[in-house]
Amino acid sequence: MKNRREKIQEILRNKEIRLTRQREAILEVIYEAERPVTATYIYSSLQETNPSLKLSTVYRNMHLFVGKGILRKLSLGIENNESYFELIRDEHHHHLICIHCNSVLPLDCPLGEFEEKIKEETAYILIDHSVKIFGICPHCQKYSKA
Repeated sequence: MKNRREKIQEILRNKEIRLTRQREAILEVIYEAERPVTATYIYSSLQETNPSLKLSTVYRNMHLFVGKGILRKLSLGIENNESYFELIRDEHHHHLICIHCNSVLPLDCPLGEFEEKIKEETAYILIDHSVKIFGICPHCQKYSKA
C-alpha cells in the first residue's frame, strides 16, 4: 500500500508535473486537510517547515494544479471571497459552510435520484450540479450562546 507521499508523487507524475519539494508539500497540506482550503491556509501551514516559500508560489502552483485537473477551485460565497481548493477525488460531494468561522465540511451528495427524475421529466443532459448549505457549526454555536 502506498503512503501519502508516494500517492502525491504519483499524482504529479501522472499529470506530467515536475516534482519539487514545494509542490509535494502544498499537495500534502491539501491531502491532509480532507476539506477545501485556501492558499493562505496552505502558506501558513508550510511557513515553519518551508520558510522560503512565498504566497505567490502557492497561488501559482494551485492554479497549475487546477489546470491539470488535480484540484478543483471553489467559490463558496464566504464573505472573505477567498478561493478554496480541494483535491478532485472520485466521489461527488457538496459543502456545508459555517457563516461565523467559514469552516467548510464536505457532504455526500444525496441528489442522484433527483437528477434521474429531472433527466426523465425534461430530456436534458445534465452536466453538473453544486449545492452550498450555510449554517453555524457546533463550535461557533457554543460561543454564540455565551
